[in-house]
Amino acid sequence: MTEATATKSAATTPAAAQSKPVILLVDDDPTIRLTVGAYLSAKNFTVLEAATAREALEIVSRQRPQAIILDVVMPDLDGLQICRQIRDCGVQSPILFLSTDSQLDTRLQSFACGGDDYLTKPFSMLELGARIQAILRRHAYVPDIEEILVRGDLSIDVIRRRVIRDGKPIDLTPTEFRILLTMARRPGQVFSRDRLLDELQDEEGYLRNVDPHIARLRAKIEPMPSRPIYVQTVWGQGYKFEYPTLHQS
Repeated sequence: MTEATATKSAATTPAAAQSKPVILLVDDDPTIRLTVGAYLSAKNFTVLEAATAREALEIVSRQRPQAIILDVVMPDLDGLQICRQIRDCGVQSPILFLSTDSQLDTRLQSFACGGDDYLTKPFSMLELGARIQAILRRHAYVPDIEEILVRGDLSIDVIRRRVIRDGKPIDLTPTEFRILLTMARRPGQVFSRDRLLDELQDEEGYLRNVDPHIARLRAKIEPMPSRPIYVQTVWGQGYKFEYPTLHQS
């Protein structure tokens, strides 16, 4: 099955077929994609294919796969960089690395950047299938909480980078969204200004002063910006995110 065919079939697959576990196979070697794709399809998986990092990230942004098989050596970004970008998007689907590199340092780096398993080429299809089944079992309990975070009356769509409060969309800049997401993922944790600036270094147009971004963010998400509920100041330390919880009697 060619790459174009795989992409087209993924878009037009009937709803019944979509109930099968979806595996994203990322490898620039067409032989690997053909053989592994055919094997997994025979094992009742829906297989999406990508030959480049760009294709892989586009597929992940459109359809969250249940697992990702990711080659370490790729023509544009290497597999470790792709893995980091996937995790930065909040996608927690398990990732199995494939590589001809059996060095311990490479394997450790793959786990450090968010990988779940590592298989050295050449490999047995039986072992690949067993490892995929194992990581799917281990991650069966993981809900989609990393795609949409609900914090009080705020709903934060991680993948689409959208925020809704009380049913109304809030228009945030990329920098404001990044600040909100960073803190909302860790309610109660205090973030220094330097820590937040470190988080923003890859955002275009951010200022080397986080306070103006905080002020604009509060103006957009807080019911009363002068008395913030969500983004609170911790004097002498920085900021933290809190949100009200509803208690039932």
